[in-house]
Amino acid sequence: MATSPAPRSWWISSSGLLLVLALVTSALAWMEIAYPVLTLGNVSRHAGHVAWLYAHVVGGTFMLVFGTLNLYIGATRRFFRFHRQVGYLYLAGGALGAMVALIVSLATVHGKVVQPFAFDLTVVEDSGFGLAMLAIAWLVCAAMGWRAARNRRIDNHRDWMIRSYVLAWSFVICRLLNRVPAMDAVTSLGDGAGFIWMSWLVPLGITELVLQWKAGGALQRR
Repeated sequence: MATSPAPRSWWISSSGLLLVLALVTSALAWMEIAYPVLTLGNVSRHAGHVAWLYAHVVGGTFMLVFGTLNLYIGATRRFFRFHRQVGYLYLAGGALGAMVALIVSLATVHGKVVQPFAFDLTVVEDSGFGLAMLAIAWLVCAAMGWRAARNRRIDNHRDWMIRSYVLAWSFVICRLLNRVPAMDAVTSLGDGAGFIWMSWLVPLGITELVLQWKAGGALQRR
């Protein structure tokens, strides 16, 4: 009697490979960006706003860890009973990280003329406004996702949370690419603000195209 073939491992499916990529890149990004801050290894570079930066990194760590974990839960439906709790941790950490990023990006510690921690929008760099808008975009997408879940609009909730996860990664992308020597030519164009805007508008635009692709497809006639 013929035996049925063993089921293919989920890890080598497209969803599994995407999750592995998210896990590996999240770990690398955390080691490169978050670890030096959490161990107070670069305090001198952020004098006057270390506490704000520390809070941002803690929130970002929650965002990456629990965002990736919920990606696994949503894709595999395994441990789905923990989906809500993990989602709340993702939202709480992300809200902390995004709100601190919004505050620091508009503060004078990174302005055209570096000053003690205060707020003066006349000295904020264009890249600071780009990062501030990224933080606002994440907060809006996360809030819309939470609202959809509260109203049991599951498909809508899924799409908004996908958008928020892409924006969460945009925080990481703009930091990582700034450390690649080959990107110097790109970041030096203009005042460098265009690179910040592209680091989240382009991924968000691609995500929106994928999410809305079926909506523009041909109608099936009966």
